[in-house]
Amino acid sequence: MSIVQAENISKAFAGRPVLSGISFAIDAGDRIGLIGRNGTGKSTLLKLMTDRFPPDSGRLYRADGIQVTMLDQRPLAYDHEGFAILENPRFIRMEERTRVLQEAMQHEEGEALAALVGEYSQLQHQLEAEGAYDYSARLARILAGLGLSEEQMNQAYETLSGGEQMRVSLGRLLLEPGELLLLDEPTNHLDYDGIHWLQDYLSSRQQALVVISHDRWFLDGVCDRIFELENGRLYTYKGGYSQAMEQKQAREERLGLEISRLAGRIQREQEVTQTMLSHRKMKSYHSREKVVKKLKDEMQLLVDQKNPNRRMSFSFLAPEGKKDQDRLLIQAQGLSASFDRLLFRDANLEIKASDRLALLGPNGCGKTTLLRILLGEAEADEGEIRLFGDPVIAFMGQNVEFKDDSQTVYEFLADSFPASETRVRQRLAQFGFREEALVKQLGSLSGGERHRLYLGSILELRPDLLVLDEPTNHLDIESRRLLEEALNDFSGAVLTVSHDRYFIQAAIRGAIGFAGKEIRPFDTYEDWYREHLKAMEDEKARDREEEKPDSPLSAQELRRIRAGRRERLGKMEREIRELEAEQLAFEAADTALHRPDDYKRYAEVLEILDVLYLDYLELEEEMSQAAEA
Repeated sequence: MSIVQAENISKAFAGRPVLSGISFAIDAGDRIGLIGRNGTGKSTLLKLMTDRFPPDSGRLYRADGIQVTMLDQRPLAYDHEGFAILENPRFIRMEERTRVLQEAMQHEEGEALAALVGEYSQLQHQLEAEGAYDYSARLARILAGLGLSEEQMNQAYETLSGGEQMRVSLGRLLLEPGELLLLDEPTNHLDYDGIHWLQDYLSSRQQALVVISHDRWFLDGVCDRIFELENGRLYTYKGGYSQAMEQKQAREERLGLEISRLAGRIQREQEVTQTMLSHRKMKSYHSREKVVKKLKDEMQLLVDQKNPNRRMSFSFLAPEGKKDQDRLLIQAQGLSASFDRLLFRDANLEIKASDRLALLGPNGCGKTTLLRILLGEAEADEGEIRLFGDPVIAFMGQNVEFKDDSQTVYEFLADSFPASETRVRQRLAQFGFREEALVKQLGSLSGGERHRLYLGSILELRPDLLVLDEPTNHLDIESRRLLEEALNDFSGAVLTVSHDRYFIQAAIRGAIGFAGKEIRPFDTYEDWYREHLKAMEDEKARDREEEKPDSPLSAQELRRIRAGRRERLGKMEREIRELEAEQLAFEAADTALHRPDDYKRYAEVLEILDVLYLDYLELEEEMSQAAEA
């Protein structure tokens, strides 16, 4: 059953068409990945589904009563001022209202009291139905999965970084009820563990999902359908990203055959047209001309579908005069570093001229610190680094800063790349900067444009070693593929920090990874991730050992404590059953027979139940933690 259906919808902004004649259907339970180049209208399409604005033409239907929730690329407007991160302001306000009602019920009688009781009962039912009583515990589990520590969850929201605030917004959204969840780049601020957790969580959900993501591995793990926006059109494929690309290749091959067939037919028709002209059969000539024009228009439509204009083509210049691909560039021995805590110790590593290495580790482990030490921008606490042959090292960080943001795109690259104007323009075109973009000031560029321009400038250095910190963050899928192709053709060494597993698999041939406080070489991402998980488990086990009391409890004492907890739990269950029965009896009875004391007792019952529910959940959680210890 379709919960959203679009029929021939179009949308334009400032006269520029973004979506043209899009049709699709989303069924309950679909998990759809929405892909396409930056600027093709992916976010616009999500917003159309939420009714933020209407399409210019066509119709978009939503099934009656369905609730749509959406997370875009900026943190949600936050109404938490004065509230803790793990609190839900709406639930807090509802609970405050119940307390006001309880107080008011003590002083009313008759119909006024009955109205208060009715509102109170409705609020209680709503709080229970929406999971208010264990909301904080459920949100804490989700935020832990997304990579927030207990300490961060207890901080004030405004003290969190932008990425941490985004994770809070995502965690809160995942607990919202709804039949369709829309996510715009949800993995942007997550590390490897957070991405793995979110992938598993979304795969287990029953509700429909549409997710915009440039993380191809994530799309493979989560999605069962792919929607691709290209040149204003929408193409749909079955399966994850990899399966979709196989289907796209087959479609383009069929288009290629059809284009070849049309090209042959056009050539034959043109020959016939020339014959008509030479024989002065003007009526037949003009008729044939129309046939040829129609065929050319038809072929152009197919060509546009098969070969949308590529905006860039990365290329790397080889290091000059240094041919030995086995030569050593950097050697580090015994490196240790701390920053308010130990980051890593006794690290030994080598980088050779032909290496393609990913630097892997969870957020906060010290990857950026290690890069800065290797680049000579920071000093290690211990150890030494040796450079061989004065290698040229080029670096691009997560945030690109230019010395003069008032320069134009052309002026910046012309300063970085001494060459003729024609050659500079060609180079800029390779990186997606056409005529209209050459006069843009650097300060007005988007994050993706800044990275593309800076990458174009450092490649002119002909580096022996290219160091990249999250190079795919601001690139769409097509641009990532082009970067992977270019890196595979590059003859120098590469060291990159990246959370993009597809990029790592396509462009990287080894890894240096953080496993606890150690840094070790690994053959693949999978090899590192297994060791990383093992190191995390070992650390948790050590923490549990340290938390154990100095004098462990005897088996008899443990049995006594567990028996006491079971007895308390059983007593609570009996009390809850008895009070719930009393509550139901009052609600089922004729209100005309209720006396004022009955209403007072009813309010007392509900208040006692509130306390018992919370105590029961806390005791159950305590018993669960004790069983795991």
